[in-house]
Amino acid sequence: MKKILFIAALVSIFNSQFSTCKAQWEFGAKVGAGYASITDDLATKSPIFGATVGGFANLTFAKSESILAEIFYLQTGLNLNRRGSNFRVVMDRDNTLSIREGFYHAYYAQIPILAGMHMEMPIRKAGHVVGVFLGPTVNVGIFGRCKDRMVSPGISSYTVNYDLDLHGSAHDRAVFSHLRRIDISAILGVSYEYGPFVVNLYVDHGFVATSEETDIIRIIENGQNGTTNSSIKVEIPNGYNTAYMLTVGYKF
Repeated sequence: MKKILFIAALVSIFNSQFSTCKAQWEFGAKVGAGYASITDDLATKSPIFGATVGGFANLTFAKSESILAEIFYLQTGLNLNRRGSNFRVVMDRDNTLSIREGFYHAYYAQIPILAGMHMEMPIRKAGHVVGVFLGPTVNVGIFGRCKDRMVSPGISSYTVNYDLDLHGSAHDRAVFSHLRRIDISAILGVSYEYGPFVVNLYVDHGFVATSEETDIIRIIENGQNGTTNSSIKVEIPNGYNTAYMLTVGYKF
């Protein structure tokens, strides 16, 4: 009975705070940069230049009669993100050291669904607003580029591009046939607002592995052991997209 009364009290408080909400939309654009990588088991990997550009729409309750409701907002939008990684692997082939290196650059269309809290800082000069936000995103791979080569005499380098399988050669499409185009990620960040300007610092971590098959280390090992006859020369590192981004936005 006490639990029921407690839940009823919470619902009553929530209803009293948000029943007089006056929602309004804010629209804006943003651009940002940072570094992106793929978290996998490659022997050596390094991040690439990550970038994002897009638009956002905030559903706010700034004109509500409730002070509690004023600090909450919801955000969605559409972004174009650059993700990927560089990789470098040192191998021993017949007592001869070889180096395999390359990169994977992918561009994703992203739709975030974020919930945030922001409030004005209690300082003498008004207008400084800080906040936090988090939520899931849906990412769809649109196009990209992959390079894979052995740094050894007589072994050629392979570089291919991919898109939505509407263009390009059959070989290029086959190279990326095992790439997962859909990624579900989560964003967690902090924000600073002053007037129409918004600065965000956040981490974007994916939860869907980039490849449906084995990763590059196992492919190399299988090739050395003669256990594979795959004709595809370029493989994509398997792992999870992760990016740390700093963006600057403007609300219209």
